[in-house]
Amino acid sequence: MMEQTNDFRNVAQLRTSELFINRIGWWHPYYELSDGQFTYARLSYKGVFKRYDIIECAEGMFTIKRKSLIGRTMLLNRGEDELIGEIEPSVWKRDVKLRMANGFEANYMFKKLFGKSFSLVNENYGDILEIKQIIWGFKKPFCVTLAPDNQQPGKPDVALLAMIGVHYILVRQAQAAATT
Repeated sequence: MMEQTNDFRNVAQLRTSELFINRIGWWHPYYELSDGQFTYARLSYKGVFKRYDIIECAEGMFTIKRKSLIGRTMLLNRGEDELIGEIEPSVWKRDVKLRMANGFEANYMFKKLFGKSFSLVNENYGDILEIKQIIWGFKKPFCVTLAPDNQQPGKPDVALLAMIGVHYILVRQAQAAATT
């Protein structure tokens, strides 16, 4: 397992609106949200079946676990067991609903039918971020574009929100690969 260091920068100190997700490793990869100079968050998996997700960012460590063995809902925890939110995929759409314990709600959605961009939209803040899949981008598979005013009170850390979106895209890719 990786060592627990909190050497991540806060996204509030960010001077650009475009970040990249770097894939590091081949057999057990982990993913870092970076602007090329600093690292803002890290997404890694515990176990072989990737059912336990660890997100590390400047605000601390977060985990994503399945609520039940066959259910769709995932639990977002601060640390190991402090529940702070739920992530629930839609049944007949590709949308994902994020509900936080502090009242923040947003939807991850594909705005176009065959689009490769995955947006996080909130009814109060509008578009918060957009995650684009880069074709043939093995080392940098995703590009994250942030909204110009990305830090408002009451909204979770944008690095955490971006890594939750990347986690869901990776889960969908694994499910699609398993069905073929």
